[in-house]
Amino acid sequence: MVKGCNYENGLPARRKSSVYVRKAESLCSRASMKYVFILIIMAALQAGCSEDKVVTTVDLYFMQVTETRIKLASETRDFDGPQPGLVPVIETWLQGPQSLMLSRVVPENVRLLNGFIQNSTAYLDFSSEITRAVMGGEWEAVLVQAIVLTASQVQGVESVQIMVEGEIVESLAGHMLINRPIKIDI
Repeated sequence: MVKGCNYENGLPARRKSSVYVRKAESLCSRASMKYVFILIIMAALQAGCSEDKVVTTVDLYFMQVTETRIKLASETRDFDGPQPGLVPVIETWLQGPQSLMLSRVVPENVRLLNGFIQNSTAYLDFSSEITRAVMGGEWEAVLVQAIVLTASQVQGVESVQIMVEGEIVESLAGHMLINRPIKIDI
């Protein structure tokens, strides 16, 4: 029952005075309108909540260290939306693996300074700490492959140009040339 309304058989009760009748009808219609409005809002919110959330699964590539070698291994992560962008994918990759079976490929202090896609090439600009990691040829190869394969998960990426502090460099550790975009070979 709505405060201020006296309902009989679903209709507002009529009073003897027409002034009271008009006031009662006005109160009842306003209260009814508020009630209907609240129901509409609740239904809209509930309909919005019942929609399935779009999630995209992406493979991020890390390092797996065995007794005899270092190798590339992937771990899947979920991103909200139909297709994650380049920067969120690489920043998530920089956070490292969740699995205890995998290891970080880059030091924790490496940052992504910039990332964008131009003419199907992903340009990834990392902080200089990426070149300061102690690595041999096998480690550097896994690092470059991890960057390229992780970036390839983003729609529209066909090659990857790795940069350091805004510059295209010859190599990260002297074992592998990265001075040109690396084509994705899957």
